[in-house]
Amino acid sequence: MKKKIISAVILACLLTACGNNVTKNDVTESSAKTEVPSVAEKKSSAESIAESVAESIQEEAESSYAENIEDIVEEMNEEAEEEKGLLTSAEDIHLTDVDGWETNYSFEYGGETYSAVYTPDNWKIIDSYKITCEADMIIICGTLADIHPVHGSDGESYRTPEDMAYEWVQHNIAYDILPDDNSWKANAKDVDINPADQNKSLYEMYKSKTGGSLS
Repeated sequence: MKKKIISAVILACLLTACGNNVTKNDVTESSAKTEVPSVAEKKSSAESIAESVAESIQEEAESSYAENIEDIVEEMNEEAEEEKGLLTSAEDIHLTDVDGWETNYSFEYGGETYSAVYTPDNWKIIDSYKITCEADMIIICGTLADIHPVHGSDGESYRTPEDMAYEWVQHNIAYDILPDDNSWKANAKDVDINPADQNKSLYEMYKSKTGGSLS
């Protein structure tokens, strides 16, 4: 009888112990399951913060780049305006009608010979990027306009030597700052003065030529 009682007590103890173990495991598993969403939430929160920081850095970089471009463009416009010229009059460039067809012309500047091609309402100067003084550009443009004037953007007025030279300067700046693989860089080296680009800034011309944004 005592053995049965002892056995029953031992069995009860074992069952109780087993029950306690199951409960402990259940609690542990339950706790683990509860912690998983918490870790996921923390990870999600960390990723969200990282994305916000990355976006902020990107915005600051883009803003800084745009400001740098604006500073460079402004500085180069000022340099062209302030540069001392080589020319004193239209006669200095010795403009010549090369073939007598009033289309292909040549002129002299700084010891080099340049080509200027006229088509209706358009003057194209080959390798114009080499000439960087705005005062000299005005004289050259005035000489070209005296032979074949170019209409203004309104289709009625005519381009002035000053606004033609301004367009030339914008082309020069584009040629200087654009990377070699940019689609407009090759075109920027040869200014083409036409009605459409009258008084346009570099940013406006770039957008009209490429559809993109310079900054």
